[in-house]
Amino acid sequence: MADPSAAEVVKQYLACLASGDAAGLVALHTDDSVIDMPGTSALPWAGRWVGLDKIREYFQVMPSVLEIRAHVQALWVVDGDRVAVTGTEEAASRKSGKAYQSKWCWVFVVREGKIALWDAYEDTEAMFNCGPWR
Repeated sequence: MADPSAAEVVKQYLACLASGDAAGLVALHTDDSVIDMPGTSALPWAGRWVGLDKIREYFQVMPSVLEIRAHVQALWVVDGDRVAVTGTEEAASRKSGKAYQSKWCWVFVVREGKIALWDAYEDTEAMFNCGPWR
């Protein structure tokens, strides 16, 4: 059976993200996968998360501190095994309760039907200003 297209994998991934299906998200990553999130150490989910154990940890840390209230995808660009998606989100710090709205761009690399890289470009200043996060 042929691997699903990169766009199909990313659509499935974003559906799991929207529903909060952490196990489904982890299952869609390669063993050596990387999540690269921008930001300072003040943002608990920021940094480079490498390998399934760290990916699993990311999907525990991020939702424990960040409440996503709205998430809208705007533009998809697909080039072979690479998929870029832009959008907007509204979210809040679970600690401070402060909310933010921002734009984002996520670039995914798909290998053999799984996410090998999620490289995020986000408005970390908007996020930081909603702290404290820890």
